[in-house]
Amino acid sequence: MHATTGPSLRRTVVAFDGSDASDRAVRFALGPLRGPEGEVWIVHAKVAPLRVAEPRTEEQQASEVDSIAERLREVQRSTDPEGNHVHVWIREGPAARVIVAAAAEVNADLIVVGTRGLRGASRLLLGSVSSEVVLRAGRPVTVVP
Repeated sequence: MHATTGPSLRRTVVAFDGSDASDRAVRFALGPLRGPEGEVWIVHAKVAPLRVAEPRTEEQQASEVDSIAERLREVQRSTDPEGNHVHVWIREGPAARVIVAAAAEVNADLIVVGTRGLRGASRLLLGSVSSEVVLRAGRPVTVVP
């Protein structure tokens, strides 16, 4: 076992859905624990909203994803202009599965999620996505309030 020089993380996956909690999670993941060589993957899970809870047209849904993608590119440009250490992934599927799969793909040291997001059932079940990530991750998870 090798000694390390502090709590610096090399690979972090952070979930982003546009909510205030996910904004705080991104700021946390991009903070001092990242270290100079650390990489962060900001992951957005593109899912169809519940039609009953949020009836929206396909154009409205696409506009939301485009808006989130632009916000994430702005974060990427402002924190890592060269694009070598902050990556933006938009993947389709249920949020918890997308987040856990991304963490497995990059062999993340840590997953960071907000306490609750914007999607339909997430408003009814406090932290349903974050709870599922904690249960399925198989690696450390930080839940940011």
